[in-house]
Amino acid sequence: MEEKNGVENTVEVSSATTEPTKSKSKKTKRYESKLRKTLRIIKNVICWGVLAILVLTVIVFMGSKVNGKTPSLFGYSVLRVSTGSMQPELMIGDVILGKSVDNPTELKVGDVITYQGSGQTEGLLVTHKVIVAPYKTADGTYKLQTKGVANDAPDPEISTEDVRYIMVCKLGFIDTLYNLFLSPWGLLIFIAVLLLIFFDELVVIVRILTGHDKSPKDGDINEIIDRLQKEKLQQKAESDSDAKSEE
Repeated sequence: MEEKNGVENTVEVSSATTEPTKSKSKKTKRYESKLRKTLRIIKNVICWGVLAILVLTVIVFMGSKVNGKTPSLFGYSVLRVSTGSMQPELMIGDVILGKSVDNPTELKVGDVITYQGSGQTEGLLVTHKVIVAPYKTADGTYKLQTKGVANDAPDPEISTEDVRYIMVCKLGFIDTLYNLFLSPWGLLIFIAVLLLIFFDELVVIVRILTGHDKSPKDGDINEIIDRLQKEKLQQKAESDSDAKSEE
């Protein structure tokens, strides 16, 4: 009888010793599960936000092109330099960010503006530097004069009503991306990056559509792990009990 009681006490001590370990392991798993969920939510928010911005940008730009207008978003527009008239300040292929001009009469000498061309530049947008600030004419309208940095002669005077944008800055990285996406390899890289970003979501969607979405939830996984640990501890206790009995 004493030997049997000793075995029972050994089992009870072993069970009590493993209880804090089990509790700690369970807390760790819950923490890791919450961390994974949080990181996944953050990743999804960022990815879908980027995708929404890209889709909105494409819609705005395509709509503007269809209507024959310069693409504009929140008063800003991205313009690409197509001639060398502003070299070396603006090279052919440079991309600039332009902002809509609310009050063109406040433009100053030295400002780089984009205006609606006329005459030889009819139907085109011209980006040149202001050399004569806006002034009021006898008929009450405001005129100004521009000049390309690389040009010998100034441009004809234009009305302030023809001014569209004032240059904010050059966008060197946009120029690089623009050239990249125009190439076949650049387009493939862009598609590959999108697929990598949304790989998890694509896998889930495919599983749902094919009816193979049988992956267990985090709660189910924890329950399975706990059950396996309990079975392992029970087997160990029974093994220890058998060993004591044999002694």
